[in-house]
Amino acid sequence: MDRTLYLNENKGLRVFRDGPSIWIKEDGKAGKRIPARLVNRVVIIGNLRLEAGVITLFTDNDIPVTFFDHRGNTVAVAMPYNHQLPRHYEEQKVFLETEDNIERFKRWLYAKRKEIQLGVVKRISKRVAGLFISKGFREKDYREFIEEFKPSNHPKTDERFKVVSMTISNLFREMVMGCIVKADLDPHLGILYRRRNFGFALDICHILEAESELQTIQFFKSAKENGYMVKEQVGWSVTKEGMKDIIHRFENRRRQLLDAVEGLIDEVFELIRELRR
Repeated sequence: MDRTLYLNENKGLRVFRDGPSIWIKEDGKAGKRIPARLVNRVVIIGNLRLEAGVITLFTDNDIPVTFFDHRGNTVAVAMPYNHQLPRHYEEQKVFLETEDNIERFKRWLYAKRKEIQLGVVKRISKRVAGLFISKGFREKDYREFIEEFKPSNHPKTDERFKVVSMTISNLFREMVMGCIVKADLDPHLGILYRRRNFGFALDICHILEAESELQTIQFFKSAKENGYMVKEQVGWSVTKEGMKDIIHRFENRRRQLLDAVEGLIDEVFELIRELRR
């Protein structure tokens, strides 16, 4: 079973540790017990009453916990602590041993990125996808195509788009992080995003960026009529209902996205084997 636990801001919500499980209690409703073994990832959005033991329960079970706010900012990431390096760290370093190896990884990354982009274009316009397949396409061509489906370029709209895009990107990164940790790879050992925190996770997210963009565009098609964003003192934020809409769309696509990430990680191991021969 693969399950992401979302805990969205709610003043009446309290979360406690109960042995190998967590207990979720909301005012006026019956409590709910969730065993940690049934959870693969945890996302905490905004402020809520959370017992510290809940966090350590998940990190002790190699489950990352991501905190972010309603403006899409990642506040913190709680990772499993181990004084030892990930099991495949030394093997993973092969990508950085020579310039040729770095370029080999980057060629692979850009090729996979184009595959994801083409898949997104197919879902929007089979006609344009046919043109891209027959004539080929560059990053510039994809960018020009996808920009046509974004909200009009206005300062207010642009800020709203960035907030939603960042929120969805964080969900993607959280999913990728879980897969990387599970595979015993180092999430920080990036190649394209070298010397960046969670650099390797950002490398994989760069491949998947088109999927994240599409979900952002889809959000605004529904947000226009449902008022899923609100202007606050600090700027635009996603409302609680808007966050539910984002999560619902992400969850509907998560199985396919997880398969894609697992496939990418399998190819990373194959690249490692090739470069170490």
